[in-house]
Amino acid sequence: MTLAIAHRGDTTGFRENTLPAIRSAIDLGAHMVEIDLDRTSDGHVVLMHAEARGRLWGLPRPVTEMSLAEIASLGVEVEQRIPTLMEVLAAVSYPRPTRLMLVVNAVDTVLAADDLVHEHGLEDQVVYAGSVEALRAIRARRPEADLVLTWDRPALPPAEMWQTLRPRFYNTQYQLLTRDLVTEVHRHGYAISTWMVNDFSDMARLIGMGVDAIITDHMTELVKLTGDPHGRVAAQEAIAPSVPVPSLEHHHLGVNGVNGVTAVRRTPLTSGAEGGGRTISEPRFHLLE
Repeated sequence: MTLAIAHRGDTTGFRENTLPAIRSAIDLGAHMVEIDLDRTSDGHVVLMHAEARGRLWGLPRPVTEMSLAEIASLGVEVEQRIPTLMEVLAAVSYPRPTRLMLVVNAVDTVLAADDLVHEHGLEDQVVYAGSVEALRAIRARRPEADLVLTWDRPALPPAEMWQTLRPRFYNTQYQLLTRDLVTEVHRHGYAISTWMVNDFSDMARLIGMGVDAIITDHMTELVKLTGDPHGRVAAQEAIAPSVPVPSLEHHHLGVNGVNGVTAVRRTPLTSGAEGGGRTISEPRFHLLE
């Protein structure tokens, strides 16, 4: 099964990175919600993407230079204001646990976010994405944390990055994906997520390729495929001809025994209609429990 990930919640009807957007995405069938995090001057972790600071909220200065009280004063209604991560963690824990992809670039912010996640006992409910520096900080603190290595270049990440970060997901732009690349990354035990997929035909093609997670602004379209156990089979017709890619072994990933480093492997994850699809390695938890 391909995971449906809502980009900043359901932004078709609600302001991004707000509680209504998150709740609506969950109601639509999102398996995971991607949110952006920043930290106020008095140390509170809130939901905010830097690009949206002026576009949506008209903030006069960066979040890091504003207190929580100043942030909380924005928004006409309580539900439409900038929420704290603590509020979001409570919202996604009841009535049905939903996973979050926490996108963080600053090291102090990601560590503060991790403190909250740990306090709530929700380590199994989050994956971390963002800057390489932030991911390194989480990996150093939590060897078992699930990380998303986001990469927007045609060439694969360097060996050192794979070896030290040990990501759960390799996340790249959908235009860079080919069936051969997907197969090769899976062969080394990594899952693949991709962004920003808003066209239905692209969604179908990527599901047919075997992509493990799709990030979208159009959740209502994606769940037409991810909510259908036969969606992967139907999507096979949309696959474009594959293009050969270099073997990951040529990049010295240091996994599966390459260069003497063994990747963490535990429970196999089977995907595809009725469990009849491929099997990839699952280093920590079943993506859908």
